[in-house]
Amino acid sequence: MNIKKFFGVSIALLITAGLILLLTSPLWIGWMMEHEHNKTKDAIAKISLQCNNGATEKREVWSKLGIAIFCQKKGVKHGAWQAWDGGYMHISGEYIEGRKQGTWDYFNANGEQWGKRVYANGEGDADLINLLSADSVVLNKKARKLYLLKSGKIFRTYNVRLGGQPIGHKQQEGDERTPEGQYVLDARIENSKYHKSIHLSYPNTEDQKLAQKTGLNPGGEVMLHGQPNGFGWAWRLLALWDWTDGCIAVNNQDMDELWNLIENGTSIEITP
Repeated sequence: MNIKKFFGVSIALLITAGLILLLTSPLWIGWMMEHEHNKTKDAIAKISLQCNNGATEKREVWSKLGIAIFCQKKGVKHGAWQAWDGGYMHISGEYIEGRKQGTWDYFNANGEQWGKRVYANGEGDADLINLLSADSVVLNKKARKLYLLKSGKIFRTYNVRLGGQPIGHKQQEGDERTPEGQYVLDARIENSKYHKSIHLSYPNTEDQKLAQKTGLNPGGEVMLHGQPNGFGWAWRLLALWDWTDGCIAVNNQDMDELWNLIENGTSIEITP
């Protein structure tokens, strides 16, 4: 089989597989959600809370995949409260007569505490404190790896996909290149056409000077984002090639984690 015919057959097979996945997605997405919910139920089956002062333990569905266990007295939450969200997050806190009180702790799927928040009379005294937020971010384009650093050490690594023309620094709008240099992750967009987006400060001062010199439009709107909305199921397929217009793409689960670990104003260094 010659190369041209081979690629033609490969593309046809990929399209067919994509259509099959799309048409059957309600079935397997439902199965996956039920599987995660059952995994949560199995994980907490042997967990019980110590409820005092006449309170009794109750359980209820919490979020799409999670289950909450809490103490309740006369129909009002009173005492310990814990929730597990599909095995991805664990939250632990306390209610006093229906109001959140004291320190609430947030843990990820690995059991690491990543956040905490202090409550008084049901109101948060301050914003959620992110204990695992990155000091800086590094993207190695050649390796297709994104690294989160804290105190100078890598503590998270993610696989990424880049612009359709990944080699070289972005020169102008529409060249499908991912920029190289020093930038800032300066804003987040939850309701974008992708599964969450974090904006990069491209073009920076050097990019703008180059654009003025060459007379080219440097472009903009470079993001770190998840998969296109409605196509999270296809991330294994999209991970096979560089497909963005110059942005940095990760799968949706990684994007959810990055959303929590990267604060606005975090620096990102992009190397060739």
